Amino acid sequence: MANFSRAQIETQIRAQLVREGIPDDVARSAAGRGADHYLSSPNATIASSIGIAKTYAKPLKRVKGKPDRPHVPGRRMGRR
Repeated sequence: MANFSRAQIETQIRAQLVREGIPDDVARSAAGRGADHYLSSPNATIASSIGIAKTYAKPLKRVKGKPDRPHVPGRRMGRR
């Protein structure tokens, strides 16, 4: 396995995530997490690091836009 630098790994993961339609700012954050995985795990591959980055990107994408379900007034899930 070749030894890549952190910047090389982040660039490669970010490019892959952007190709798959993830916004650039979310892809940058997720690529950092994928690079952490690659550098900390001895048997990590680029493919496994991309998988970790995609998993990390899912909740980040939800924060940016609207909620998943529309707001319905009068519907409470709390105390009854």
